[in-house]
Amino acid sequence: MNVESADLDPIGELTDSEMDLFRSAAQTLLSRSFIVRGLNRDDTLWDFSIRNIRLLEAWFACAGIQLKRDEMLGVISLRPGSFMRARLGKEETCALLVARLLFEEKRTELSLSRFPSVRVFDLVQRFRAVIGYELKKTRLVDILRAFGRWQLLLADGDLSDPETVLVLYPSLALALDQAAVDEILAAAQKERPGENHNAEQEDEKESE
Repeated sequence: MNVESADLDPIGELTDSEMDLFRSAAQTLLSRSFIVRGLNRDDTLWDFSIRNIRLLEAWFACAGIQLKRDEMLGVISLRPGSFMRARLGKEETCALLVARLLFEEKRTELSLSRFPSVRVFDLVQRFRAVIGYELKKTRLVDILRAFGRWQLLLADGDLSDPETVLVLYPSLALALDQAAVDEILAAAQKERPGENHNAEQEDEKESE
């Protein structure tokens, strides 16, 4: 987005209360990457951000940062340049993939809750099914805590307890688009532990 000085003029027209909301929106995006409808001040922050999305886009563009929004899902996402992006390791990336898959499955189910939910146990089981091994408990807890800080999910209890409920936020859908999901799934299937070993065993049997 090309920014002109006129694009930032509306900031001077904000009331004191609106300026507080603008500041809160900017801080939330910078610290947590997402504004999710239904999480911040009973939607006040979401409503303000959508009404002033052009101003927010212009303000962030001055720092080379883009915003992406999906009003159907109710998510505004920070899209910084490579200099600001979090570098996820393999296990974090795979856990994010699994959480995204679970979100897509659960959101189609009828529910009175605003957001779908799963248990820690469900995520662990799906991780093992998709990736081919089970995460160590300490790594799992660290990863879920990080996802919570980024407003990707909310843990309703002790993260080390398999029965703890994880509330999955729609920000998961913007954190990984479909192209990224397909790419990570393909790589995960290719690198599954034991896959190459089993293939070699089959070749040996055929040669006998």
